[in-house]
This record gives sequence, C-alpha cells and structure tokens, in this order.
Amino acid sequence: MKIFKDKISNYKSNNLSFWLIIILLASMMFSLFILQAALIILLIAYLYKSIKDKKFYYFKTPIDNAFLVFIVVRVLSIIFSTNISLSLPSLNKEIIFYSTFFLFTHYLSKDEENNFVTMIKVLILAGAVASLYGTSKVLLGIVDRAESSTSGYSTLGMFLTVIYSITISLGKNKKYFSSRYLWFAVLIILLTGILFTYNRTHWGIVGIITLFVAITRERILLIVPIVFAAIIILFVPSLSERFVQLIHFNQNLSDRDIIWKGAYQLMFDHPLTGFGTRTFKEIFPLFDQMQDKGVASWHSDYLQMYFESGLIGLTAFLLLMFTIYKNGIRIIKNKITSELSPDILLAVLLGLSAFYLTAFVGGFILDPINSILFQFLTAIVGVISAKAIKENITINKID
Repeated sequence: MKIFKDKISNYKSNNLSFWLIIILLASMMFSLFILQAALIILLIAYLYKSIKDKKFYYFKTPIDNAFLVFIVVRVLSIIFSTNISLSLPSLNKEIIFYSTFFLFTHYLSKDEENNFVTMIKVLILAGAVASLYGTSKVLLGIVDRAESSTSGYSTLGMFLTVIYSITISLGKNKKYFSSRYLWFAVLIILLTGILFTYNRTHWGIVGIITLFVAITRERILLIVPIVFAAIIILFVPSLSERFVQLIHFNQNLSDRDIIWKGAYQLMFDHPLTGFGTRTFKEIFPLFDQMQDKGVASWHSDYLQMYFESGLIGLTAFLLLMFTIYKNGIRIIKNKITSELSPDILLAVLLGLSAFYLTAFVGGFILDPINSILFQFLTAIVGVISAKAIKENITINKID
C-alpha cells in the first residue's frame, strides 16, 4: 500500500513540475510575474520534498562541474571586486538565477523525452506568438522596433533568434510539425519578428544558422527564408536602410569601437581576477566619447567575463561552452540515445549557438529572461547526455 501511495505522490509531483515548466516557458515573453512565480513554486516544491524526505535530491549530469566552476568564479568576482558595494547586487540579480540550472536538471530528469518534445513545441509556439505581437506593434505604429510585453527589442530579438535556431532543424520531424508548410510558416513568422527588431547582430546570426542547416540538412532553406527576407527588406525602406548598415557594419558600430578601444586600454589591468561584477561604469575610461551615456555593460559576454572575472572567469565561461558542445555532439555522433534525442539535441545545440554567437557583440548572461532560457536548454543537454551515458553503460554490461 505504501509503495502504491508513493507512486501516486511521485506522479502528482512530476505532473505538477511538468506543467509549471510549461507555464514558465510559455510566459517568458509575456509576463515576468508568471515566469518568476513558476520558478519560485518549483523551488518551494523542491525544498518541501527535500525537507519532508530528509534527502538532498540531485541529478548528476556531465555539465554540472563546469557549471559549478562558473558559478564559483562569478561569486569570487564579487569577493575580489575593486568595489564590492557595486558588485554585491550581482548575488540576487544574476548569480542566484544560476541555481535554476540544477533545478531544471532535477525536474527534467523525471520527464520522458516526449515531454521534452512538448516543451520545445511550447517554446516554438511562444516564439511565434511573441513575433506576431512584436511585429503588429511596429506595423500599427505603436513602437519603432518590435518588442514583447515584458522586455525591449534586444531581449525579444535574442529570444526569437534562439527559437528560430531551434525550429530550423526540425522541419522533417513529424512530432514537431505535421507538415512542411506549417514549418515554413513558423519560420517566416519568427524571421519577420527578428527583422522588425532591427537588430543587425541577430540578422547576421540567423543568416549563419540558416546557411549551416541548409548545407547540412535542408537545401531548400537556401531559397525560402532568404528570398522572403530579401523581399521584405526590399519593400520596407527602414529595413533596407538597416540592411545597408549591416553590410557596412564597420561604419555603424553603435559605440562598439569605443568600447573595444577602452577594453584595449584596460586589458592588462587585473588580468587574473578582473575588476568585479557591475563595475563597467566605474572603470571604463572613454565615457566622454560615448554617444549613448546609458551603456552599462561591455556589449560582449566574452569581454564581460574577462573584465569582471579575469582570465579565470573567461576560462570558466569557455569551459562551460566546451562541455555543453562536447557532450551534446558526442551523444549525437555516437548514436547512444533514443530515437527522439538526436533531433532534440541538435535543435537545442543550435539554439545555444545563437546565444554564444550573440555573445561576441552582445550578451545573454546578464539578461534575466534569456539567461533562464539558456539554463533550461543547457539542462536538456545535461539530462539527455547523463541518461544516454547511463543507458549505454547498462547495455554494454548486458552485452
């Protein structure tokens, strides 16, 4: 009888966590309150179960150590900061959110892979709706650049670029798209939203991802999205002007050249541990040359990691990236997963690639919404990798 009750309790718990994650993913671009509420409930449920069972629940993945190292280094960036009072708010505005990775791995480890498919589909649907919402606001003249109901054009552009990168490799998988026409329609919707954010960085990344998938999986992508993008850019003057700026990127750097000059001047100051988190405004030497006086970061996660956490921090950031790709690609290449996993992993790795490519001239680590999406996608890679490795070891033992 006790075993039966435990099974019912576990089922209810798993079902609750599944729906909370669905709500979290669906609300990212629409309600920050709902997003945070879902996260808090997940955390409370985890703590309640741990205290009740007097047990620390933890699902080990191959990415954990690299993620822990990254978190520790970011904490040390506060301790060794040149201005601790400036850096201290990072604890509750940045670092505390990194724990959601381990929260996600705990809950995702209990889900079947069909649930992963559902979660990805919800993300794609949320992206399509957010794109339509942002695009309609531009076309109605309400805003100049597409934005969501929770954030500005930069966050929406990053979100849509990640979702586009996830979607683009799933066109032949019937579990995600019942027809090719539906897949094309979703891609076009997402692409339109990205275009109307007027964010050249995301345009370039979409081009790179599209070209990669076109060469490796979908030759038709060389025609449909590119032709559509060309037509819409040609007939919308503001997009045409922005596209010209993309072509002449070195002449339209939006203060990035000044940031790079300032970075060069500070390159050999505090090279090991950095200046500390949130110190950009205090240490940047060329503020008088900036057109936008509101800039508060290095506009590159790689520069951000170096100047805030030094070589140690940048190494930790790169180690995490390497670990994610190493495990994801190994599982896909060696085919030691279920039938669903390779497509999920490839899609997620492409989504993560959008993050890391953006990090060269932008960022996601400090973004409260997209950083949670990053951790969710990273958790999927970790959980699938851990399960695949475990299953492969078991099969080898049987053989």
